[in-house]
Amino acid sequence: MAENLKRLVSNETLRTLQEKLDFWLKEYNTNTCDQNLNHCLELIEQVAKVQGQLFGILTAAAQEGGRNDGVETIKSRLLPWLEASFTAASLGKSVDSKVPSLQMSRSRSPSPIRCGLPRF
Repeated sequence: MAENLKRLVSNETLRTLQEKLDFWLKEYNTNTCDQNLNHCLELIEQVAKVQGQLFGILTAAAQEGGRNDGVETIKSRLLPWLEASFTAASLGKSVDSKVPSLQMSRSRSPSPIRCGLPRF
């Protein structure tokens, strides 16, 4: 799992994403509608690739913990966030204003268990 995380960190995808956002912001008002849509779709595709990598890391980390480790964290943090995100998106609402952050969900989750490490 650590190798996947190292690859994600080293490929500079997130730095490139920020650079593309900065460029788009500077050009937004002079772009055509199609250009802005293309920039947005390119960013969505790039974010989806990062999310895919993160979900792969999430899966690997959960598997390291054994059969039931991590279930409560996923149930209390990830599932409510996904539900709120998809509900807001399907209603055409701004996702930012309707979705509780995973950080906020974290404060309600049980104490963390270190997956893959022995407990004493």
